[in-house]
Amino acid sequence: MSEPVKVAGLTVRPGEKARSVLTIPNFWADGQSLEIPFMVLHGKKLGKTLYVQVAQHGSEIMGLDALRRLINELDPGKMSGTLIYCLPNPLAFREKSRATMFDPKPGGMNRIWPGDPEGSLTERMAHKIWTELVSHADEVVDLHTASRYCPVWVFYEADGVSEKAPSETARRSEEMARLFGAPVLYVETEAYGGRRTLRASCVDNGVPAIVPELGGHAHFDEEAVNIAYRGVKNIMKDLGIINGDAELPKRQVKLKWRADPKVYVSHCDKGGVFIPTVSLGDTVKEGDEVGFIYSPRSFETLEKVKSPQTGYVFTIRENPVVHPGERLVSVPEIIEWLEN
Repeated sequence: MSEPVKVAGLTVRPGEKARSVLTIPNFWADGQSLEIPFMVLHGKKLGKTLYVQVAQHGSEIMGLDALRRLINELDPGKMSGTLIYCLPNPLAFREKSRATMFDPKPGGMNRIWPGDPEGSLTERMAHKIWTELVSHADEVVDLHTASRYCPVWVFYEADGVSEKAPSETARRSEEMARLFGAPVLYVETEAYGGRRTLRASCVDNGVPAIVPELGGHAHFDEEAVNIAYRGVKNIMKDLGIINGDAELPKRQVKLKWRADPKVYVSHCDKGGVFIPTVSLGDTVKEGDEVGFIYSPRSFETLEKVKSPQTGYVFTIRENPVVHPGERLVSVPEIIEWLEN
């Protein structure tokens, strides 16, 4: 039997679910406070703690419905361990924007972790979440939403990217990424975001963490929601928080992320209208045609766009109207195919 857990001043007894808010007093110029909502599901038996958040970029809400389904069906009386959920950036969520005027650009809230109690408004929010919620976690899942012109994928980092993290942290992060069950695992092989993302800050402190990017910026995408629902559930099963076996796709691909987009992204030299000749998930070789650009005046082909390297067609530009130097198709290198 587990003991009651105290999270951010909220005491939750074994077998219970409870909600509360992190409060930052005198947050606004007029003296009003800010509230950051969170929820705790505490199992009757001892176990691990998983922290899950969604929409630190306020317009990236695809994971919300997955967590609604999961949390509504979970019975803390049958759990071993704890699930903590948070909506970390209520300001951006209200504005339905990726970032607010208080967030750093372009990365928004996800460039200031672990925050600063004496910093900007966003840094103070992150510090409150980091010290009072994330500090309880054995593992972290930070749900985001990507373009609808790419698959659902999971971002994590390879061993050695962090100078601080033990190899075990990187190994477990990769296990979490695979357990999430997305078709694509995207491996960070170089430092990203100045080590100030939530994921990187967790890893630097020895906490395994992943960033699933759920395709589709629409209000609701059934496939993306289902993957996220199963994915968080799979990780909870693997941690022993809930019973059951993980449900994985038959095949997943592991891709190599690079900091320099010129290595893996096709750019255009001519302005015009871009028509792709490949589809998401195709494999191409260096120099293969991935699309062409035509003139809206004469309808003549102005340029044939080539793949910069051999790899996997990961993203395709959404708006076909292009100007010289813009990104069109990303083709990251395939590290390996995973058979489950």
